[in-house]
Amino acid sequence: MRIISGTARGTRLAPVPRGVRPTSDRVRESLFNRLGQFFAGGEVLDLFAGTGALGIEALSRGCERAVFVDRSGAAVRTIRENLRRCGFEERAEVIRGDVGRVLDRLPRNQQFHLIFLDPPYRISRTELERLLGRMPGFLHPAGRVVLESGASRHDAGSGAGESYRYGGTTVTIYDGSDLNTDVAICPGSFDPLTSGHLEIIRRAASIFGHVVVAVGGNIQKRQPVSKEERARMIERATKGLENVSVEVMDGLLVDFAREHGARVIVKGLRAVSDFESEFVQAQVNRKLYPELETIFIMASSEHSFLSSSVVREVASYGGDIKGLVPDEILDTVREIYSGAGK
Repeated sequence: MRIISGTARGTRLAPVPRGVRPTSDRVRESLFNRLGQFFAGGEVLDLFAGTGALGIEALSRGCERAVFVDRSGAAVRTIRENLRRCGFEERAEVIRGDVGRVLDRLPRNQQFHLIFLDPPYRISRTELERLLGRMPGFLHPAGRVVLESGASRHDAGSGAGESYRYGGTTVTIYDGSDLNTDVAICPGSFDPLTSGHLEIIRRAASIFGHVVVAVGGNIQKRQPVSKEERARMIERATKGLENVSVEVMDGLLVDFAREHGARVIVKGLRAVSDFESEFVQAQVNRKLYPELETIFIMASSEHSFLSSSVVREVASYGGDIKGLVPDEILDTVREIYSGAGK
């Protein structure tokens, strides 16, 4: 493998470490013919970077800085060696870790002109949708996301982006408009998730291309169950919904929505009494993020009485909560909340 063009043209790259599937020289050359031969600055994010060849090629062609992310120690060592060979060590940051966790730690104001995504071909559609759903929060307004996948197109955009086939590889190029249009956020503390919550999530998933369930805290009360544990319970309950992902939310909802490129918040209403507080929250969010819309979905009649506090109270006194929470988490909710009121 070698660098094809730019200041490091012709530089031979280090041997590919075992278990890494590199982007071939031919595919890289074709890809950069479509992206543009040379760049006037800008930052690059290379996720599942492998050898780092894509990000390094972009540096060679004029991008200013690059961040490389891979969980493999062998891949990280190879990326650093390739940067050394090309003389780009001072223009790059190499991070070893899980891509999702690294994205959580990146500065919220950091924006990239090019984002490369070359995940394992075995990645599930749900995981891929979740990753693509996060990209708008890191993408410069004029930026593009490049997804490399197997021979059959494996995107989450149902027609979004432009796809090109190179032998056994498919490359899909997205701009911001391809990724921003169909993401909705369902926020809440979900302490615990109820059957009514799940109904709203399902109905939102039938309307929007991708729904992110944002698990936050309630600063007005102490919650003995961590956000991470509540998120895991929701993941179990929503496992069958391919276009739903679950994430822990820290900070303001509007910041979370911006990071995910979402312009729609979905909230459930059980009765007219819910509307006043939800209306105030929606107005505050709109003030902080003028492009953000809030859509209300009315709960069905069988769930109009149901809330997390009702479930906690019934469970705490040993009452039967079957039907009040999804079956997938019934035993867990019983174990956590039973006896809490005694």
